[in-house]
Amino acid sequence: MTIKHLLAPNKNAIWIALFWTFLILYLSLKTSVNVPKINFQNADKVVHFTFYFGFVILWYRYLVFKNSVLLNNKIVLVLISIGLGIAIEFAQKSMTTTRQADFWDVVANSAGTLVGIFVATKFFKENKKIGSIR
Repeated sequence: MTIKHLLAPNKNAIWIALFWTFLILYLSLKTSVNVPKINFQNADKVVHFTFYFGFVILWYRYLVFKNSVLLNNKIVLVLISIGLGIAIEFAQKSMTTTRQADFWDVVANSAGTLVGIFVATKFFKENKKIGSIR
């Protein structure tokens, strides 16, 4: 099975996107005491970038499957992703004792979102043929 086949939009796209969304929520709000430490500078920013890059790619994949890739839907996806990142930072500040809100996390989340929408737009074909990838 090739990567191209695995990434092709299909009926499971919604479940994979929902799983990724809940994974972001869970890992962002869970107690950070037992979280493994990565030993390079700004490693957490790389994680934030990756989470939101994946979020946009997976939800975009769902939009391609539903044949709903329109400019308005892309804008809404970007706004939801950035809004989720901001909301989670506020939730970390108010709902946890071991996490704190960080402006640079929001920047990393937003960068992952913007790079994700750019990559998704270039990677997935936006035509009537469901499941087509360049």
